[in-house]
Amino acid sequence: MEVPWNWLISATGFIIILYSSMINEVIVILRGGINLPAGYANEFMISALQTKVTNSFVPILAVIPFSGKYIDDVKSKFIRFYIIRTDRKGYLLKKIANSFACGGSIFWGGGIVAWGIASLIFSPMEKLAPNSGVAIQFLSNFLLFFLVGGMWSVVGMAMSSFMESKYIAYTSPFIIYYLLIILCERYFPNVSLLHPLNWTKADIWPFGVWGAAVFLLELTSISGLFFVIRAGKKLWEL
Repeated sequence: MEVPWNWLISATGFIIILYSSMINEVIVILRGGINLPAGYANEFMISALQTKVTNSFVPILAVIPFSGKYIDDVKSKFIRFYIIRTDRKGYLLKKIANSFACGGSIFWGGGIVAWGIASLIFSPMEKLAPNSGVAIQFLSNFLLFFLVGGMWSVVGMAMSSFMESKYIAYTSPFIIYYLLIILCERYFPNVSLLHPLNWTKADIWPFGVWGAAVFLLELTSISGLFFVIRAGKKLWEL
């Protein structure tokens, strides 16, 4: 199966951003030859995932592979021939599932490669001792990044169906992301769970990672519902 070039661009961009956000720490470690604690590669990845730089690029990278595909189908009139062979509901649900999977898998794929690089660099410098707690936190962070990426991808596709513009698919998640940050930091500081930077911090959520996961899946479902309503109306007009 051929991997789309725009998926590779997004995953590669995620790897570069992760290391760019921690470049000073990498330089200090490599220059000093520091004896690192066990599991430092996991700790390094957790720190990189939690930076503002990394999180601000998530809504940008998540939409690149698939969020504009619905508008491509409409503009090229491919959708008219496709829905002849299948039902409209199946087409819409498939678009939502594919968008969610593409948006989330960027951060799984790119994250696994980034973790592999960190392990190769830092593992020889680590003390040999078990550190399973850090590993669990690391996996929890990657799960939430998958869900956040999938959610933003579906949001972009839903917004494009209302405005019927591919550019809206690529720009609207980033705009919404920063509007939420402004609202939470300036006007509603007590509503911390609506702050996008907190969506990947499992420790602040009720029920931990599962509470955050349910919240993100709810946002994805709401966005998918808006897409089904608007795009479904468009399909009946064709």
